[in-house]
Amino acid sequence: MSRTTLSMKRRIVVVYIIMIIVQTVIVGRYAWVQLVWSPQLQRMAKEQWTYEIIIEANRGKILDRNGNALALSGNVNRVDVVLKDVNDAVKKNKITKEEMASKLAPLLDLSKDSILKKLNMNYNAVILKRRIDKDIGNKIRELKLPGVIVSEDTKRYYPNGNFLAHVLGTTDADGNGRAGLEMYYNKELKGKTGRLIIQGDAYHRELPYDAPTYIPPKNGYDLVLTIDQSIQFFVERALEQGLEEYKAKRISAIVMDPKTGEILAMANKPDYDPNNPFAGKTTEEALNSWRNRMVQENFEPGSILKVYTAAAALEENIVNENSKYVCTGGKVVAGRRIKCWKTSGHGTQTFAEILQNSCNVGFMEVGLELGAQRLRKYFAQFGFGQKTGIDFPGEEKGILIPVSSMGPVETANQAFGQGVAVTGIQYITALSAIANDGVMMKPHFLKKVLYTDEDGNTSVIREYQPQSVKQVISKDTAAELRSLLELVVSKGGAKKAYLEGYHVGGKTGTAQKVAQNPKSGYEPGKYISSFGAIVPANNPRFTILVSIDEPDPSNYYAGSTAAPLARVIIEDIVKYLNIEPDSVEVITPEIVLPEIRGLKLNEAVNILKQNKIDYEKQGNGDIVYDMSPKPGVSVKQNTKITLYMGYEQNKDLKVVVPDFKNMTKKEITELAKALGIKVNISGEGIGATQDILPGQEVDKNTTINVLLEQPED
Repeated sequence: MSRTTLSMKRRIVVVYIIMIIVQTVIVGRYAWVQLVWSPQLQRMAKEQWTYEIIIEANRGKILDRNGNALALSGNVNRVDVVLKDVNDAVKKNKITKEEMASKLAPLLDLSKDSILKKLNMNYNAVILKRRIDKDIGNKIRELKLPGVIVSEDTKRYYPNGNFLAHVLGTTDADGNGRAGLEMYYNKELKGKTGRLIIQGDAYHRELPYDAPTYIPPKNGYDLVLTIDQSIQFFVERALEQGLEEYKAKRISAIVMDPKTGEILAMANKPDYDPNNPFAGKTTEEALNSWRNRMVQENFEPGSILKVYTAAAALEENIVNENSKYVCTGGKVVAGRRIKCWKTSGHGTQTFAEILQNSCNVGFMEVGLELGAQRLRKYFAQFGFGQKTGIDFPGEEKGILIPVSSMGPVETANQAFGQGVAVTGIQYITALSAIANDGVMMKPHFLKKVLYTDEDGNTSVIREYQPQSVKQVISKDTAAELRSLLELVVSKGGAKKAYLEGYHVGGKTGTAQKVAQNPKSGYEPGKYISSFGAIVPANNPRFTILVSIDEPDPSNYYAGSTAAPLARVIIEDIVKYLNIEPDSVEVITPEIVLPEIRGLKLNEAVNILKQNKIDYEKQGNGDIVYDMSPKPGVSVKQNTKITLYMGYEQNKDLKVVVPDFKNMTKKEITELAKALGIKVNISGEGIGATQDILPGQEVDKNTTINVLLEQPED
C-alpha cells in the first residue's frame, strides 16, 4: 500500500511539473506574441488590408529671366504590380500571367515577354511602366487586373526641344536630374513626395471602414535663370548655320553680362533633345553628347590668350605706345628657334600692332620681359588653372603648369597662347573682367528661386546677388586694353567682326588641337578657331566667346570663321538690347569687282546690287562689253563703276590680279575661278605672298602662284 502511495505521489509531481512547464510555455508564448512579436504581426496584418500609393511631387519649372518656360512637369500615370496578389489570383485560377501580359502589352507598348519576365520576379512589387498618358492609365484601370495599380506620376517636358539642352540637362526615370542644371539644382527642383494610405480588398479596392490617410506632396521650387531666351535663340540659330557652313565637328558660344556675371546665353552644337536624351545612342554616346563643352572641357586657346599677356604687360608698365618690336619670322629662345605664324616676318611694329597682327615674336619678347613668375601670376589672377565656381556640375579647371616648370621656352610659348589649357567659361569670365573695369564677377545661371503654393501664390525663396571675386587689373589698364582690342577689330585680324557704328573690341585665335595622347604633340590639320569680344568696347554691355572645334581644313582661320559668325550674333543682340550706334569711325568694306562682262544688263546689275556697287552705263546694246575698273580690282562698297554696253561679247578680256593676302585656300580658289584665272597654291593656312603682284592686268587663264602660311590668329 505504501509503495502504491509513493508511486502515485511521484506521478502526481511529474504531472504537476509537466503542467507547470506547459503553462509556462503557453504564458511565455502569449507574452512573446503580445509583447515582442505584436508590432510585427500588426504590421503584417496592416499590410494585408492597407496599401500605400506614392504621390510624386511636381518638379519645379525652369524659366528664363523673362518668365518663358524652358522645362515643365506634366501630370501622367504609372503602372505598378503587387506580385503577391497576382500569384494568389493565378493559384485560384482566376487568371493567368500570360493573359495579363497579353492585355497589358499593347496598351503599354511593351513586349509580352518583357511583362511576363517582370510578373515572374521574386519581389513584392514591380514597376511595369512610368510616365504613361492618362487615357492609357484609365484603359488599364478598366481591365480590373489583380495586383495592377495605376497611380499618379509626373513627366518632365522641354517645350522647346533641344533649345538650351546642354545647360538644362535632363532627368532620369525616377525624375532626378542627371545632367546640367537639372542635376545641379535637383534638391530645389525635386520637392517632397506625398502618400495616400488606403484600406482595401485583395484587388486594392477601397474599403469603407476607415478614411484614407493623405499626406500631400510638396512641389519643387521654380528656378528663374539668367538666360535670355531671345539672345539664346540668336546664338543657337547662328551656331546651326556655322556648323553647316564651316563643316565643323562642334561649335560653341557664350554671352555674358560683364557687370553681373550673368550668363545670357550658352550653346553647343550639335546638341540633343532632352525629351529623348538617348535617341538611339549607346549609354556612352549619350553621356558624351550631354557634355557642356564650355564648362566641362579644356582646350588650348592659342592667340586669344595674348589678351592676358597684354593685360599683364600694361599693368606692370613694361610696355607703352612707343614700344617697338621687330619680327623676322621667328625668335631663338634658349637655343631653340620658335616661329611666328608669319614666317616671312611682320617687320618693325608697335605694341598695338603686335596685338593687331597677333605677332608671336612680339609676344614672346613681352612674355620674356615679364618673366615666368609674373606671367603665371597674371594668368592665375585671371582665373586660369582654377574653377570659376559656376553653378553647373562637372566644371573643369584648365591646366596651368607651376612656375618651377616654366623655363624660357615655356614662358615664351605661353605668352602667345601655347602650353596653357582653359575652359570657355574661364575665358569669358576673364574677358568680362576687362570689360568691367578690371573687376571679375562670379559667373552664374541662377537668378531667383520661387515657390508656388497650391493656391497659385508665388513667393521668392532666394534671389542671387552678383558676387565680385576680385580686382584683377586697374580700371585704367582695362580701359586702355579695350581700346587696343577695338583696333584689332577695325584694323587687325578680326576685321570680319567689325560692325558699322559700334565699338567692338576683340581677339581671334586659331590653335592647333592638342593630340589625345599629349606625347604626340598636336593633331595635324585640326584646329580650334575662337573669337572673344567686348561690346561696346567703350561702354560694355555684354561679352561673347565663339569657339569652333575642327572647322573645315580649307577654311579654319578664326578671322574667316569665328569672327564673322560672332558678328552675326553681335548684330542681333545690339538690336534686341536697343544699343544705339555711337562710333564715328566708319570702315567701308572693300569688294573685289566680279566678272560681269558678257552678261545681259539686268543680270549684271543684279550682281552689282548684291555687292553694293553703283554703276553708270555708256553706249548702246544689252550686253556688258567691257567695264572700268576691270574685274579683280578692290573697291569700296557704293563705288560707282562704268559699264560699256554692246551687242556682242568682248573676246579680248583682261582681268586685274586681286590681292590674295590673308585669304583662305577656299576663298582664293573661288575668287580665281570667278575671275577666270588659275592659281597654283602651296603651303597651308592663309595667303602670304603671290608671284604676280596685285593690280597687274593679265590675260584670262593666267596662272598665279600663291604661298599660304599657317596663321595663329
